[in-house]
Amino acid sequence: MDAKKTPLALGVCALLIVGGCALNTQQPNAHHKRETTAEEQPTRDEAPQIVEQSADEPAPAAPTENIALTIEEFIQRVDEARTRARPAPLDTDSVPFRTAIDEEPIGDPVPVTTAPASQPTAPDEAAVPTDAEDPNKAIDPLPDDNPGEAPVLGEVTVRAAPALNVHPVDPRRPAVNSATAADYVAPLTLSDFLDQVPAAPDATFREQLDRRLLCVLAGQYDEARAPLELVTAEQQELAARFVEALIVIRAGHIGDPSGAATAAARELAVLQDALRQVSDLSIDNLVLCSTVYSFGQYDAIEPPRFLAGRANEFVLYCEVGDFVSEVEADGQYRSVFDLTTTILNRAGDVVVELKDPQIVDRCRNRRHDCFIPRLVRLPESLSPGRYVAKITIADTLGQKVAEDRATFELTARP
Repeated sequence: MDAKKTPLALGVCALLIVGGCALNTQQPNAHHKRETTAEEQPTRDEAPQIVEQSADEPAPAAPTENIALTIEEFIQRVDEARTRARPAPLDTDSVPFRTAIDEEPIGDPVPVTTAPASQPTAPDEAAVPTDAEDPNKAIDPLPDDNPGEAPVLGEVTVRAAPALNVHPVDPRRPAVNSATAADYVAPLTLSDFLDQVPAAPDATFREQLDRRLLCVLAGQYDEARAPLELVTAEQQELAARFVEALIVIRAGHIGDPSGAATAAARELAVLQDALRQVSDLSIDNLVLCSTVYSFGQYDAIEPPRFLAGRANEFVLYCEVGDFVSEVEADGQYRSVFDLTTTILNRAGDVVVELKDPQIVDRCRNRRHDCFIPRLVRLPESLSPGRYVAKITIADTLGQKVAEDRATFELTARP
């Protein structure tokens, strides 16, 4: 007999025993015959009578049939209890199951060894009722309500739990009257930093200049004055002047502030000259004047208006800055300019053009700026209207060009 049918058989036997006892009590005892009265005893002369039963009245059920029905109900209840206790199979094709799998966080999957499809996984032991008399007895698997091919789990992804930030415990414990030392490292000085970070062989102009400035702040003036590599002559001069001015300002004597300021101003002037070498040529002022006396001294024509039909003239005063000068053999500073003056009418046509190439200036001191006056004569044939005076200056030594414009008007006779 199978192990799972043993409790059922025991229950059936118990019900048969109880039903038999009930039948025995209901039947009269064979040894004790009930005495019949004279009225109950049939006469021999009377023929036996046949009692017919109505079809509407149900026949009394036999006791054995009631017992069979009770046993069937009990078996049905046991089967229903086992069906409810058995877990439902996992439906891997359902929408909630696939949605839950897709919403899992992305991580490093851990390989998992799964059983072959031909070997179904054993159901949970906690969900299967066990025999109370023998808990160690093997239990047969429950019958499947839906016979057929067992569901197969296609893919399982297992992810490791996130690592917890657990700080290690310092194994060193304090002890009484014991020497203790900490791993203390003093901050690096600027000199130590420069020693640990060597200069790159292919550093750019900015990177080399930054290192020179750090050397100045660290007091390493010799290394700060070292020439730069793979730069233009203008960049070399600019960096050298800037570093030298910073050294003079930083190393100025505290007891002689005037002397330190004078030395710093001298170095800053040299730095300014170096900046002019790489800056654009500038025209700071352009004015139509009647007379020019010197730098910044002139009589401006206000408003710049002339009568048409007659010869008119004016001086175009121009201030120039940020040009390049060269030192000649005699110690003078030489500057060279090319000047072009153009008069344009309202339509943009050139009515007057004056070219003055190779304007040379020499001076014992280096000029920071200068002025160039140009006398302009207007022809009598110009009609009334608004005109533009345009000036173009080229620094020949510095290879730089600048231009500016001023307007004037010719009016008819009243």
